[in-house]
Amino acid sequence: MKIFTLIFTVYAIAGIADAATVVVDPNNMDGWTFYSTDSSGTLNTGSNVGQMVTGPATPPLGVGSANLMTAPGAGDGSEQLRSTNSAGTPLASITSLSYSTYATSIGGDQLPFLNLYVSSQGNGVYDDRLWFEPVYSSASAGNGNPNPQPNIALNAWQTWNAFTGMWYTDSGTPNANAFPSDPNGPGDHAITFAEFLAAYPNATIVNPSAGVGGIRLASGFSSPGDNYNTYVDAFTIGVNGVNTTYNFEPVPEPATLSLFGLSALGSVGLTYLRRHRRR
Repeated sequence: MKIFTLIFTVYAIAGIADAATVVVDPNNMDGWTFYSTDSSGTLNTGSNVGQMVTGPATPPLGVGSANLMTAPGAGDGSEQLRSTNSAGTPLASITSLSYSTYATSIGGDQLPFLNLYVSSQGNGVYDDRLWFEPVYSSASAGNGNPNPQPNIALNAWQTWNAFTGMWYTDSGTPNANAFPSDPNGPGDHAITFAEFLAAYPNATIVNPSAGVGGIRLASGFSSPGDNYNTYVDAFTIGVNGVNTTYNFEPVPEPATLSLFGLSALGSVGLTYLRRHRRR
């Protein structure tokens, strides 16, 4: 009876631990879609590549990540990964927002960036877009960021806290009064997520068109000669304190999946036993 109880407890603990993590792979994209664009930004017009891959190095979660890569001479286009899952989410209910990046080549200082497509009045009509670029939240950005983050680096996994980072918008609001000549410039005109929310307390995330996600992770949109080979993983969004983390993975082989499951179960079991003994 004790053995059965222990096994049941191990499985229960494993279920709780995995409840907030969603594995996204080519067989189960769970609301996420890759898009390639040319310099116009029109979806499905470019020659760039988006795919789930193994690595690089040791990703934050699992063994893989989402690769966003521009073709030679197509750095003015983009490769995007978008999610439809958060449409209707009030910005005021968001309590965390982060993701991890890795890059072997980029244009200038532009790591994969995050966009939120929003209805600023909360009426479901898409009218603005928020931009988070890691470089503008780095310690050297010089824009008054109250929560400076690391300077960007190549060939290394870095995690970005967009929730406490610096943003700018397509419309330039709420910066128009402070910077009338260039209200939506990113650099020293960037604002915090909280500042945008204070100006638009009813703002919500929206899908800008049918089936096209209102959350976007992307690389590109710079110069044609810029070559982007970037990776993203562990995208996390928290709503009212409940976090959902998306773990981007290639399709595992059946044997690997079985071993992973046994390993996870064994790890949870050992953790349970150690904690039990300490008690």
